[in-house]
Amino acid sequence: MTLASTRHTVAGDEAAQDLFTRNGWGDGLPVVPPTPERVERFVAAAGLPAGQVIGRLPEQGQALTLEKIAVNAVAAGCREEYMSVLAATVRALTREPFNLHSTTVSGATAPLLIISGPVVDQLNVNTSFSLFGPGHHANATIGRAVRLILQNLCGGVPGVLDKATFGHPGKYTYCIGESRDLPDAWEPLHAERGVPAEQSAVTVFAGEAPVNARNDWASEPGPILATIADTMLPCHYTGGSVVVVLGPRHAAVMRQAGMGRADVRAELFRLARRSAGALRRAGRLPGAPGPDGEDEARTVVRRPEDILITVAGGDLYGYSAVIPYWVGGHESAPVTEALSAQETERCRIPQSRIPQSGIPQGETP
Repeated sequence: MTLASTRHTVAGDEAAQDLFTRNGWGDGLPVVPPTPERVERFVAAAGLPAGQVIGRLPEQGQALTLEKIAVNAVAAGCREEYMSVLAATVRALTREPFNLHSTTVSGATAPLLIISGPVVDQLNVNTSFSLFGPGHHANATIGRAVRLILQNLCGGVPGVLDKATFGHPGKYTYCIGESRDLPDAWEPLHAERGVPAEQSAVTVFAGEAPVNARNDWASEPGPILATIADTMLPCHYTGGSVVVVLGPRHAAVMRQAGMGRADVRAELFRLARRSAGALRRAGRLPGAPGPDGEDEARTVVRRPEDILITVAGGDLYGYSAVIPYWVGGHESAPVTEALSAQETERCRIPQSRIPQSGIPQGETP
């Protein structure tokens, strides 16, 4: 296999870390040196030519090849079996509706990856406790690879093109899996977005940091949905989408009440709104009153379909999470990209080799 990337000769792993640091290729954490042998193995795992273009960034004249994706996947600590998910992710990110260039260079957002379908189990993607937190190899390294791709291939270098005032921790890694244990009659997220339910897919969303919506005392949908809607209110009211991650306990209440995704969306859309006057008094809305005056209702999103609902997280407490959209939310739309049957099969890790998460009780590293 012939690789086109520039080669650098270094004395060892420490020298490789220094090289990444000096050139601004890393994210501040140690990297796995992307040796030619490792990169070739990752390219082979994807089953595509090294030079195949997976996505393009026209604004920067960039072509994202499989080889370049593999280099960053190795550096991020991925397993080779993750390559098909990363290829699908890059395809999604470079679709025109996502508007990758703008989301990369501005705003306090990061691409949230929601992986759904059989590949979740095959790669041991975390869908449960500490959903957005540490301790899970697939989530951590797949999300980190995306960050390195955005930085090294798309120009999203902090302080250079990435001018976010604060950013957020999701810029290190922002990747979750949808629970395979969905409420009765609920299809996977990707099935609602045009991908056959039996397939696997990745949905990308330009999101701010997650905000917890806690209600572990209600046993009816009304108070729970009111809590989630209240958590949605600090959004920007600029017409984007919002992701709601229903925790398993909240999802169980919806299931017991016979509510489907459309019912939950409709109720959240009805509740998640503020008056123009209240928004102006809070400094959230510039300009003079509109034609309907201060009582004019402003909704967080323009229509119920702009609320993406997935199910994930731990089941010990009554929490859900809201991921607000980019301040220029109308300029970036979530995109769902399917994995083919062949890609899904390439993601299969032998059960004995699946990285286990967590530390056994009573042991320390």
